[in-house]
Amino acid sequence: MHQKKHLLLGHLFTFVTIVIWSVAFVSNKALLAYISPIENMILRFTLAYLLLLILYPKWKLPHSLKDELFFLLLGFLGIFIYFLLENFALKYTQATNVGLYMGAIPIFTALFAHFLTHDEALTPNLIFGFVLAMAGMVMILLEGSAFELRLRGDLLALAAAVTFALYSVLLKLAPVGYHYIVTTRKSFFYGLLLMGVYRITEGGGIDISALTISTVWGNILFLGILSSGIAFLLWHQGIERIGSISASNYIYLVPLLTAITGIIALDEKLTRQMIIGGGLILIGLYLAQRKHAN
Repeated sequence: MHQKKHLLLGHLFTFVTIVIWSVAFVSNKALLAYISPIENMILRFTLAYLLLLILYPKWKLPHSLKDELFFLLLGFLGIFIYFLLENFALKYTQATNVGLYMGAIPIFTALFAHFLTHDEALTPNLIFGFVLAMAGMVMILLEGSAFELRLRGDLLALAAAVTFALYSVLLKLAPVGYHYIVTTRKSFFYGLLLMGVYRITEGGGIDISALTISTVWGNILFLGILSSGIAFLLWHQGIERIGSISASNYIYLVPLLTAITGIIALDEKLTRQMIIGGGLILIGLYLAQRKHAN
């Protein structure tokens, strides 16, 4: 009974996370009309870091330099690089498109898990599903009148999906002996540190005046507290309970939820080519995961 409840909570945590993150793509898109991608990242993760500090104010000294370097790697991939790619992708393409590419994360997760944790076999279903999903992505990449602008955004979104898949697998290999909030907080700290260095290199600061706009601070609160703070904790707990591959399967819902939110909130459009390409991605994802039922 305890194990069943443990798994049920893992599925619930993961589902809630995916709902929040699907809406976050649209929230991010709206926010980028007022502030730059790096300003967005610094503001939301500063808020998220403070939230985690309030929720769990205890400090934990690293067991070893190796552990701390691993947290730095998590912060670099899952916080700095992923969100940098995602935010710039949203600057150049629709939130709906970004959501479609995020839907391919389960396949990339399975591929990384095969080579890094050796708990995922490269079955014919996985390979064929991957080929179909990639065909769907190519259709979306080649669609649209503003081809060059969208292509840049779509390729960045695809790179973000690959990065997040790698982060999810590495999270399963995170050093033991640390509270999960400490693990998340440490990765946020290093992610923020890298964002600060990036911003200084750019030669800019933070436009605080933008926070007087209700749309800006409203979206920053949502992204910082829910999407970056609470959702990351839920994602970490979901992976701990049901594993990175099962948790990543919930990302199937991202394209649908993001498209619905984008159409309602941003008046984004779904073209025939995007629908066909999205369908190929979903069919490919389904085929790639059928092995779990065997």
